[in-house]
Amino acid sequence: REKGKVNSQTQKWLNQHSNYTPKAIITIPVVVHVVWNTNQENISDAQIFSQIDILNADYRRTNADAINTPIVWNSVAADCEIEFCLATIDPNGAATTGITRTQTSQTSFSIQNDGMKHSSSGGIDAWPNEYYLNIWVCDLGGGLLGYATPPSNFLSNEDGVVIGYRYFGSTGTAQPPYHRGRTTTHEVGHWLNLEHVWGGWGSCGNDNVSDTPTQEDENYSCPSFPESPNSCGTTNANGDMFMNYMDYTNDACMNLFTNGQKARMISAINQYRPNLLNHNLCTGSTPNPSWNCINGGCVDPGNGNGTYS
Repeated sequence: REKGKVNSQTQKWLNQHSNYTPKAIITIPVVVHVVWNTNQENISDAQIFSQIDILNADYRRTNADAINTPIVWNSVAADCEIEFCLATIDPNGAATTGITRTQTSQTSFSIQNDGMKHSSSGGIDAWPNEYYLNIWVCDLGGGLLGYATPPSNFLSNEDGVVIGYRYFGSTGTAQPPYHRGRTTTHEVGHWLNLEHVWGGWGSCGNDNVSDTPTQEDENYSCPSFPESPNSCGTTNANGDMFMNYMDYTNDACMNLFTNGQKARMISAINQYRPNLLNHNLCTGSTPNPSWNCINGGCVDPGNGNGTYS
């Protein structure tokens, strides 16, 4: 019921702002909550920085693999004009790295109880959801890579994105074929009101975006272009847009959002996350990547010569 209401409100906003262009790049302040039980789960700063870099590249279409977008869709591939930064100011006004680390006795977490989002259940409470994108990184069970809460008229204290520690960023614990940070790109898309390109289970292409081709269901692995030319009973010579970030293909095969998806995300920010439009939560200096050492195991951030003890 709430989803239907959001969709109707979104369509109304898009109709009223058909010529809307952002006055400036929208920068979203991020806090990454690392909730760890084993040392391996306590991912490095460098791994977190790699994910922020990937988000910025994917949402600004500066990703190196943008050249892999089929020519037929270059005209709809979008620079979403959305960027991300690790917050430099915390909810109390103090300086922060935008990273929290919480050791837990929980060996894994699930989508069913959102335990990673609450201090009372071995996780950590969200920073104010109306001002920050909260991303929890943990051992996520149930075979899930990640999940997100879509925008609504009633933001809960569980609003945000959850990513399994094996699928976050492009270094450290990131495991192929989900080792290029696209799980987070995909889930942040959901957080900004994007649906899967196939429109959900059994709905046959109703993703509420006009410039994504009609698609019967999800794609996995790395199909060849064109794929499924008659998806969903339609005649579509170019096949599925399986390289869209909102499909289920491997990280290495994803490379675009569309202009229609961009409009939907901009609408979501304006309607449901308006505090992201104007803030000073990233005005401090972002720390340079540094050596991150846990029990003698160290990750080199690759930013020059360094020593550690």
